[in-house]
Amino acid sequence: MKLIHLIQPDRVFRNLKAKNLEEAIRTLVPLVQKDCNPEGKRCLTDEVLERERLVSTIVGHGFALPHARSDEVSELTIGLGIFSNGLSDLTPDDAPLKIVFLLLEPKRVSRLYLKTLGVLARLAGIKGIVEKLSSAATTQDVMEIIQATDLVVTERLGAGDISRRVEPVRLGMTLKQVADLFFRNDILTLPVLDEEDKVVGIVRCSDLLQAAMPEYTRMIGGLSFLSEFEPFDRFLHEEDKMPVDSVMDTNFIQLEEDASIVEVTSLLLHHKENAVVVTKEGFYLGMVSSRYVITKVMRT
Repeated sequence: MKLIHLIQPDRVFRNLKAKNLEEAIRTLVPLVQKDCNPEGKRCLTDEVLERERLVSTIVGHGFALPHARSDEVSELTIGLGIFSNGLSDLTPDDAPLKIVFLLLEPKRVSRLYLKTLGVLARLAGIKGIVEKLSSAATTQDVMEIIQATDLVVTERLGAGDISRRVEPVRLGMTLKQVADLFFRNDILTLPVLDEEDKVVGIVRCSDLLQAAMPEYTRMIGGLSFLSEFEPFDRFLHEEDKMPVDSVMDTNFIQLEEDASIVEVTSLLLHHKENAVVVTKEGFYLGMVSSRYVITKVMRT
């Protein structure tokens, strides 16, 4: 199904005014669900805002994708609000927030709902799309711009749809550089790539901790004789000399992007891992962690 077929012209609103995303949501929900009674509109607005406060849906490139599952709707409903003057919210890439797609879905785990969110994120990444949409003269122009992208929403949800491309470790990096990557990435496992972007191993936070602790300290119960930071002092003196090869694990879980979410979850549980590597035709695509399954499938 093409993305354009999920968007109805009467749910596209141009030249809207709001100060920030919260105000934009309060403006957009009643317009999108105009046949809903006042109490239903209030509940919907509260549910979308509750989800927004949990984790911001601003994806960058001038786009936000507020969404919620609610008993107030019977089918997937998409609204588009264009705020050409921009909203005041901070964005990850400093691009002014102008395009707000609102998604409403009944309370169930819907593959179409999750896939649509992913496709809208891809729409946001198309170069120049925010300028085209925000300057469109008519609703028909907006529809034609979206139609021209030819984006397709499929029913099947795979590992690639919920993966995130975290900054990878490269062969030849030192443990100091790896520690810096953990500092910048909100994940407990990082992939290790070769020069061709093929995954050759993984590094866990626990691998760095083990590298920091001398071997004997992992076998002795009472460690009170050590000074508070003695093991870590040693590591800090050596971390810029130790290669990632010395701690990386070459026995790791790797799945292609079309692997099912059930398969991903089962492997995470069975192997007691916190993340798996997702590839596309053998090349690194991203990571799926237990947290992503919860936030992008169970709690989206």
